[in-house]
Amino acid sequence: LQAIQQNPQPYKQGQTALKMQTRAICCFPDKTGYAVGSVEGRCSIAYIEDTSKNFAFKCHRTNTEIYAVNDIDFHPQMGTFATCGGDGTFVCWDKENRQRLKAFNSCHYPITAGKFNAGGDMYAYAVSYDWSRGHEQKGVLVHKVQASEVQPKSGVGQRAKR
Repeated sequence: LQAIQQNPQPYKQGQTALKMQTRAICCFPDKTGYAVGSVEGRCSIAYIEDTSKNFAFKCHRTNTEIYAVNDIDFHPQMGTFATCGGDGTFVCWDKENRQRLKAFNSCHYPITAGKFNAGGDMYAYAVSYDWSRGHEQKGVLVHKVQASEVQPKSGVGQRAKR
């Protein structure tokens, strides 16, 4: 992590909680931490100052296969985030309550990138090959975001720390 306005030296340096190759990283909108995704189908939530809140979770998996987390993006207003993966799905998550908000149906091809627009009412994602299965179909799709898909769950207590 680097504060590029002040100094070219890293602000903090360290390892992720993930064991395999990092594929995606995205800073929290409130600048208190970042999310990391890996080829092992896991995502790590890391806080810069309060590391006691860090956790990792499994995602983009079936009962028999593990897919890479290809991209992560935070919703600009809600603080929730979406991951997209080699399984052809994108999933919205609530990091504060440590839970999945909505998993979308697979498009049967890897989703290699995904981003919310500035207003947070659209999520664009690229369907393309990620070399996990060789050369495949390409395209860009846009999902019209519903508030219920990205709003944190109200009234849900935070999970106990492990």
